[in-house]
Amino acid sequence: MHTVILFVSSVDKLTLGKIRMYGVWNLFLIYFTVYDAFAGSTGKQIDVTKHPSWNLLDHGKCGISFSDRIIGGNNAPMGVYPWIARIGYVNDGNLPNSVQNVSFRCGGTIINKYYILTAAHCVTVLPGRFKATMVRLGEHNTETNPDCENNYCANPVQDIDPVQIIVHKHYNTPLFKHDIALIRLSQPITFNDYVKPICLPHGALLTKNMVGEIAEAAGWGIVDLDNLKTSTVLQTIKLPVLETSVCEKVFLRHRALIDENQMCVGGKLGQDSCTGDSGGPLMKVDSVDGPPKYYLFGIVSFGVKNCGQTATPAVYTRITHYILWILENISP
Repeated sequence: MHTVILFVSSVDKLTLGKIRMYGVWNLFLIYFTVYDAFAGSTGKQIDVTKHPSWNLLDHGKCGISFSDRIIGGNNAPMGVYPWIARIGYVNDGNLPNSVQNVSFRCGGTIINKYYILTAAHCVTVLPGRFKATMVRLGEHNTETNPDCENNYCANPVQDIDPVQIIVHKHYNTPLFKHDIALIRLSQPITFNDYVKPICLPHGALLTKNMVGEIAEAAGWGIVDLDNLKTSTVLQTIKLPVLETSVCEKVFLRHRALIDENQMCVGGKLGQDSCTGDSGGPLMKVDSVDGPPKYYLFGIVSFGVKNCGQTATPAVYTRITHYILWILENISP
C-alpha cells in the first residue's frame, strides 16, 4: 500500500478533458491562443530590499514555525504552517457573509498584516454568482475552534473580509499564465504563534536553482480518492522540484504551454499529491544572511486529473519571478 494525498479545495470540481484546476470550478480549455508570457520580474539578481514596499513586510516574524518539522504525508502539527489562509466564497451575492453561507474552496498565504497571496484563478472569472467574501486564518482542524493538541490550544480562527482583490494584469484564463493575485484585508491580522506571515525570497534565493530540492505543500483536501473523502485536519507532503522541461513535455499533449514563470513539482507515483489547496503555498526552509526560515517559492496553479496516481507533476506559479509585482501592488 502507499499513501496518496490529494489536496484540493472541493470535491465538486469541474473537469474538461484530463486537466483540472485544483481550486474548484475553472475550466481548463482545450483550445489555446499564442501568448507572449512575461512576468513582473525575470528572477535575475535584483536587490528587492531597496524597494520602498520592502519594509511593509514583517521580516522579524516571518517564516517561523511554531512546531518541529513534519514528515510528508501526515497530519501537520498544529502551528507548523501559521501563514496558510483559507478563502471562503458565497454563491449568491445577496446572501449575508456568515459562516453558514461560506464554503472554503481555495488557499492562500499571509505575507504581511494586510495581504494574502493566492492564485488569480481563485478570485477572478468565477462561475455563476460565486464571490470571495472571507479569509480565514489560524485554521488547523476544520471541526474545532479553538484547536487543541498535546495540552496546547491555539487562538480562535480569524475571519476577515477582503476589501480589494488585485489580479496580475496579464493573467490569462485559459493558459493560466501569471496565475497570481493579492487580497487586501479589511483590517490588520492579529499575529500570534498560530497566525504569522511567511518570508518572501530575496538576495541569492531569487536566482537559486530549485531543481532537485524538496519543498512542502499543505492543505485540506482529498485523502481517499475512491470515496472522495476530505481531511478535516491540515495535511502536508514533501515534493521534489523538477526541471520545467518535464512539465513542458507532460502538458504539451494537453495543449498547455509551460514557461519559466512556472514551476514543475512532484510526479512521484504513490507519494505525489495534487499539491495543496489551489492558491496555497509551496514552501521550503532556507536562509538569507540569517537563521533558517520558511520561504514561499510557489503558488498551487494546476495539474492533471488523478495526478497522485499517474506520477504526473503539477504546475505552480514561480514566486521569485513576481517579487517586484508583489512589492509594487501592496500598500501600507
